[in-house]
Amino acid sequence: MDRWALKRAELWLLFAVVLAGLASGAALGAKPSSLTPKDRLAVFEKIWKEVDEHYYDPEFGKVNWPEVRQRYLPLVQQVKDDKEFYTLMDRMTGELHDAHTRFSSPEWWADRSKHQAVSVGFHAGYAGSDVAVLDVIPGSNAAKAGVAAGMVVKAVGGKPIQEALAEAAQQVLPSSSERITRLRLLTAIFSAPLETPVEVSLERADGTVSEYTFARQVLSNAPRVISEKLPSGFAYIRFDEFQHSLVRDFKTSLENYRQAPGMILDLRRNRGGDGATLGAMAGFFFNQKTLFERRMSRKQVGASEHDGKHMEETRVSVGRGGEQIYAGPVVILMSEYSASATEVFAAGMQDAGRATIVGSQSCGCVLGITHDRVMKGGGVLEISEVLWFSPKGRKLEGEGVMPDRVAVPTVASLREGRDVVLEAGEAALRDLAAKRHAPGS
Repeated sequence: MDRWALKRAELWLLFAVVLAGLASGAALGAKPSSLTPKDRLAVFEKIWKEVDEHYYDPEFGKVNWPEVRQRYLPLVQQVKDDKEFYTLMDRMTGELHDAHTRFSSPEWWADRSKHQAVSVGFHAGYAGSDVAVLDVIPGSNAAKAGVAAGMVVKAVGGKPIQEALAEAAQQVLPSSSERITRLRLLTAIFSAPLETPVEVSLERADGTVSEYTFARQVLSNAPRVISEKLPSGFAYIRFDEFQHSLVRDFKTSLENYRQAPGMILDLRRNRGGDGATLGAMAGFFFNQKTLFERRMSRKQVGASEHDGKHMEETRVSVGRGGEQIYAGPVVILMSEYSASATEVFAAGMQDAGRATIVGSQSCGCVLGITHDRVMKGGGVLEISEVLWFSPKGRKLEGEGVMPDRVAVPTVASLREGRDVVLEAGEAALRDLAAKRHAPGS
């Protein structure tokens, strides 16, 4: 599992606003060393070659990769500074239309590693046909300004929301799925440097629209485990990243609620993380070795495409006798923000019959990065080198995980302060409990 570890803070750059309330307009790290025009050309060539030799799909998803090089070469020769160059290289890797192959500037990489970024102070997302405030970060400038969940976004920076989204669509390349592409559009319209204030028009429940202006701020998004016993008696555990440092706290939470009649794992904002952590956490739910994931390298993908069959793959199992901590029914809450390792975990639990998935279809952003490639000047290239399938052979990239029970927030439920997805999760656990105790079961 370690060899193909998914990297920490998966999709941070892609979900900066909608997952963590982060506006990606400016980085906070120390200034990197500058590149000469010759350096930039060399870095460009190395990026292209590394992708050409290591990308998981030898057909590059039907993208003409040599043509991409020819198209971007003159653009590299025209850039005026490193910032413009790094932006161009991120766009070039984006031509492959997958959420994991990407290029980060040195500043972005430093900030991402520290789990910090410029924030607008609230999480914006889609609620039906509207873009709404899903929740507000406590103590943030947005909270102090009076921004509240359920407010509908009518304009950003003086532009009507639909106009802003349409403009962003001209710049944002399609990614792994329609869902991640939509989220990237939100990221784009809220992105701005730290010194640029947030200017947003929000509609309240009574139909009135007010203008809100407040300062962006630097906020941390360090991962942690949150657990509690719900009034229903079910256990609730939430964590937003698969990170090794969380395994002990997660295990302790499971042990504390070992006797709970049902457990809810809230992964609606879990952006992915480390593959070894995924395997360790999954193992706590099984009392015997269980097939949990299937994956393919570039060589295996090429062989399968050649013979037309899904013949070559690597299978990974979790669980051992005597190591199961929680044996009761499990519900996993998912959303379109749930990505990467989170999707591998949910698919494994679902296919093994170990969990019921409640919420909405996940991101469909499920490719593996084996290691980071640091370029001259400090920029970092990440390449998708592993293709994932569920235990039953479902392709996860682009498709994601489908819920067993659909539940999505609405503007009305947000304004009422109701968590309809959590409510549906508890209802699913009650149904599972009823079936377990039914005569003849």
